[in-house]
Amino acid sequence: MKKLIVIIAALAVISGCELYEQDEYQEYYVVESYLVANGNLQQVRLSTTNSIDETYRFEDNAVSGAMVKIQRLNPDSSVIEEYDYQQQQPGIYTPINNAKVRAAQLYRLHVTTSNGDIITSTTYVPGNFETVNEVDPSYVYQGEEQVELTTTPSSYITNRQSYFVFTISALDPNPNNLTPFYADQVDDDETDIEEYYINSSGIVNEGNFEQNPDGTITLRLPWLAVAFYGSNNIIVNTIDDNLYDFLRSHDTQSGGSTLSPGEIQNIRYNVNGGIGVFGSMASDTSGTYIARP
Repeated sequence: MKKLIVIIAALAVISGCELYEQDEYQEYYVVESYLVANGNLQQVRLSTTNSIDETYRFEDNAVSGAMVKIQRLNPDSSVIEEYDYQQQQPGIYTPINNAKVRAAQLYRLHVTTSNGDIITSTTYVPGNFETVNEVDPSYVYQGEEQVELTTTPSSYITNRQSYFVFTISALDPNPNNLTPFYADQVDDDETDIEEYYINSSGIVNEGNFEQNPDGTITLRLPWLAVAFYGSNNIIVNTIDDNLYDFLRSHDTQSGGSTLSPGEIQNIRYNVNGGIGVFGSMASDTSGTYIARP
């Protein structure tokens, strides 16, 4: 999820299936905000896209002077509570008062720009879940014993299966602790090592994991998600439809598919009046030590 705003803005002019022509360029508003069940409301970032021949920098494209609200809704979309935001710096808006995000609730982002343009997006926050097994204190990287987490099921408004993303937060992030794949990335591509301090897997579906008789689910951590040896926090996230649609369609656009160009779907933003992501997730965190083989 990290730095999605740059990806969104860069893809705005190439998200269709037809070839891009400069005289067809249209500027879009770009929003980015995430809700985490049981966490505080987070900032909202607001900017615009620019053309494909210009470098995107948030600071240059930031949109100031907007009226930003997040609303908690009833199932019929009537407003239960409304949370006002204030501009902290150009393009970055923060809640005026702290408020906890509730699991299994519907929320709407509502932005009115100084020009009177309106941008909205709605997310359903997945239901809470928890890890019920004891994670071992340490595991050998790519060893026979894989990191397994047994969780209670999450819930979603449409009763669909859960979509999981693993996020690994390294507590000992130094170059000597990089696992082989990521060490090669840093050496070959001159990638900033900080890109891997917090590393995420792709989307994995509930149906790909073991369903236990008591209703729990046993998840297995993909080794490829582990960027550093040493102490790591393993965060299991269940994501909403907005994050799922964006991540899945972005992966297709950026080469993660065998579809031919004419078959590639447009990136799905689920934002009215602009593009971007207003997404949500429920999370649970466990810690372990990843030892060298």
